[in-house]
Amino acid sequence: MTNAFSLKTGFLLLCVSVTAFAQQKGGYLFARMHPQNYGRLYYSISRNGTDWITLNEGKNVLPDYLGHPDLIKGGDGKWHMIGVVFGQGIKQPYPVHWQSDNLVAWTPTNLPHQIMAVDHLDHRNDGGWFGAPKLAYDPETKQYAITWHAAKKNTVGNQQNWESMRTMVILTTDFVNFTKAKYLFNFTEPEQSMATIDTILKKIDGTWYAIIKDERWPKTVPTGKTIRVAKSKAGMLGPYENPGAPVTPAWREAPTCVLSPDNKPRIYAEQYPHKYELYQADTMNGPWEKVDFTPPEARHGCIVQINEGEFNALMKAYGPKN
Repeated sequence: MTNAFSLKTGFLLLCVSVTAFAQQKGGYLFARMHPQNYGRLYYSISRNGTDWITLNEGKNVLPDYLGHPDLIKGGDGKWHMIGVVFGQGIKQPYPVHWQSDNLVAWTPTNLPHQIMAVDHLDHRNDGGWFGAPKLAYDPETKQYAITWHAAKKNTVGNQQNWESMRTMVILTTDFVNFTKAKYLFNFTEPEQSMATIDTILKKIDGTWYAIIKDERWPKTVPTGKTIRVAKSKAGMLGPYENPGAPVTPAWREAPTCVLSPDNKPRIYAEQYPHKYELYQADTMNGPWEKVDFTPPEARHGCIVQINEGEFNALMKAYGPKN
């Protein structure tokens, strides 16, 4: 009798939970790598940004994609992301622009290798791999920014190489014509020589923010290997003020930033070895507090808000098959 009651109660609770879940509008997509399949694209979705459903039975959703997944919705209403092509038999690796109407079917367009050249800045794209290319879109100027990081030429050793990293940026309105690569940041002392990687640009409440990883070593600088936030009063390309205090402890990377269901800023960051954490604040100025959540298995990725139509399209294409 007790067991029957427990089963019935559990079933009713499950039905209520599923019904409540279905009645909500829109949610979040976590586009990410898997720890055992670097550079490939996997999906999880959520209504609230804390409870996640892994899609496609945990399998890769776009076998041809290679890169550090970072999705944005552009001025054309389409989703955009940047990938890379490199490997055996390819003389010069090149970036790839992917676009989609529904986050399910993606169309790639190969971009010229030279648009991301950094030789004139005395830097290099290591092994041809463009360091974590990411996108931002400015509706005021109708420009897309592609950011990535590159190391200084002639650096020796792992630490020197990573501490020479700088964030680069190019602009385009059509993914056909591009500006010449330049440094995104021009920080002042004591951050003038700050190494930066994994930079994402977000406009929140009318202000542009750069969420970055401070790529210096913790033994050298107290803020080394933490996630920090810099603010621009001028626009997407800055100039950006020196970044503030760390959002996270050391040894975090690959941040992504999105608003919570009640419009509070959240920063998710990957903790070595490859587990995401969640930090939330009332405003982008902090203070930031860690929030408990259960992430899917993930390496570098991004979390974006999606509408109900996009949520349903993803569930139809990749959700559980009954």
